[in-house]
Amino acid sequence: MGTARNGDVELAFDVEGDGPNLLLIAGTASERALWSLARPALAQSWRTIAFDNRDSGRSSIVSEPYAFHDLVADAAAVLDGVGAQTAHVVGHSMGGVVAQELALALPARCRSLTLVCSWARTDRYARNCIELMGALARGVRDDRTLLASLLWVGAGAATLRQANIWEKTDAAMALGALAPREALVRQWELSLGTDTLERLPRLRLPAHVIWCSDDRLLPQPLSQELLQAIPGAVESRIDACGHLPMVDRPDAFCEAVNRFLSSVPT
Repeated sequence: MGTARNGDVELAFDVEGDGPNLLLIAGTASERALWSLARPALAQSWRTIAFDNRDSGRSSIVSEPYAFHDLVADAAAVLDGVGAQTAHVVGHSMGGVVAQELALALPARCRSLTLVCSWARTDRYARNCIELMGALARGVRDDRTLLASLLWVGAGAATLRQANIWEKTDAAMALGALAPREALVRQWELSLGTDTLERLPRLRLPAHVIWCSDDRLLPQPLSQELLQAIPGAVESRIDACGHLPMVDRPDAFCEAVNRFLSSVPT
């Protein structure tokens, strides 16, 4: 594990694999362990770079609200820290918003963009879900119950029919503790302000949108907005899966990522 710095913020990262750089950006209430089931397959072809966002994992827990441009600067600091001038960028959920903002602000550093279960503008549906998640973070004091609630929202119907939610919760808890409640609330509040939609037509890079048929948190219409706004964007659909394809269907997720990246000119 290494660390990079953006001002007073320390960012924990690690690198697995060899090949072109592939930056993995996790979303709200997640850390780099989110990618652990998918990384072995990705690392066969790519130099995967994963980091904990500020307010998560082993990165700094901050004390003040922040904006997406701060998270863009964090991602750039991680690229600097691993000596990567450019990278293919994969962002999940809120991490997908960071990836969009990174590509808009620093296009020369992004070789391609893959947005996984993400969105470009918070509509009423997304606002309802995000506000509920923030309320749970404020009101549920037991970590296990809160994490189970997050996983229940994130899991698709197929996963919930096959898996015991408490066993999945305990497995997730074994990977690391939840961030402090105030940190989770800051990330959910940041997500409420997502609005890249009018700027996305400026993008001029290979782009890929992955959406899942059973995603209840950010359903398919939000992915369609991304596809329609980003010039030339291609899509991958993963069936029988909710908001967490890299966890619930890692083989299908890696297949989609590798298929797209193999089409990107070197």
